Amino acid sequence: MPAGLTSSDSMFSVRETPWHGLGAVLPEAPRSISEAIAASGLGWGVEKEPIAVDRGDVAMANSIWDPRCQEIPGYYATVRQDNREVLGIVGERYRIVQNWEAFKFVDQLLGTSMNFETAGSLNGGRKVWVLASLPDHIEVGGDPVKAYVLLMNSHDGSTAVIAATTPVRVVCQNTLNWGLAKARQRFSIRHTEQIGRRVHEARRVLELSVDYYAQFQMLGDQLASERMTDRQLRGVLDELYPSGTEDSAGTDRVARTRQQRKDRIVELFLSGETVGNAPGSKWAAVNAIVEFNDYYRPLRAGTDRFARVIDDGAVKTRALELISAA
Repeated sequence: MPAGLTSSDSMFSVRETPWHGLGAVLPEAPRSISEAIAASGLGWGVEKEPIAVDRGDVAMANSIWDPRCQEIPGYYATVRQDNREVLGIVGERYRIVQNWEAFKFVDQLLGTSMNFETAGSLNGGRKVWVLASLPDHIEVGGDPVKAYVLLMNSHDGSTAVIAATTPVRVVCQNTLNWGLAKARQRFSIRHTEQIGRRVHEARRVLELSVDYYAQFQMLGDQLASERMTDRQLRGVLDELYPSGTEDSAGTDRVARTRQQRKDRIVELFLSGETVGNAPGSKWAAVNAIVEFNDYYRPLRAGTDRFARVIDDGAVKTRALELISAA
């Protein structure tokens, strides 16, 4: 199974295998929130339950050993109600955002433009997402780029609720999240807040993502007009993945792995699907690095590919900076 996907997880996508590579395929989009929840298998709820610790104390009562447990004040377990699995440990002020609330929030953000594309859970329900597509797409460097609104939530206390716009390059389904200086594309809601009260503010922030896409398109078109050789790209990769000064017994293996990574990216730049409509350009170079990081870079233990594809903006932004300056 893909990393992060367990036997108690479920998800759906519409008409084709989604860009994150997971999920059952539906012939058409769900027409309501209830249909989307049923299709994704996210109809289960989560509750906070007290935590107790066995102190090891015993007492003799009628010749029966009676273990004593003590409740831990201020801390609770988040428990998935359909299978009783403990998802995480949270504080007293933590407020659970139920799965149906996530669907409703996305619906309220987009209004009549609602079009659920995919939704599901990972890591046994510890992570949940809902993704909807916006009706229009833009062209960047001659390639179609589609806009999505993504809501990510955790039931284990590890993250806030995050609403974000996510540009996806249709040519090879790469997510091109960049940290552009003057545009916001993300809005966070802490689990101590009522999610429904933040709809208007979140909608205002996501409306500002129009500026993000305008900057994104302008920069992408500029990169597509500037030439880059494979030698220049290798120079960028030397900075993006520096050799370091390892003195361990595994130095040779590390060096080989690093060189294989660079060779694979150059191969994608020259002849991979990521080339698109601007071969030999800085735009193609950026996309080769994104392609490698989204789909070819090995996963570390405890990580999942979906989370990395969505939220690996630091590497992509650094690659963008280096290629733009080359």
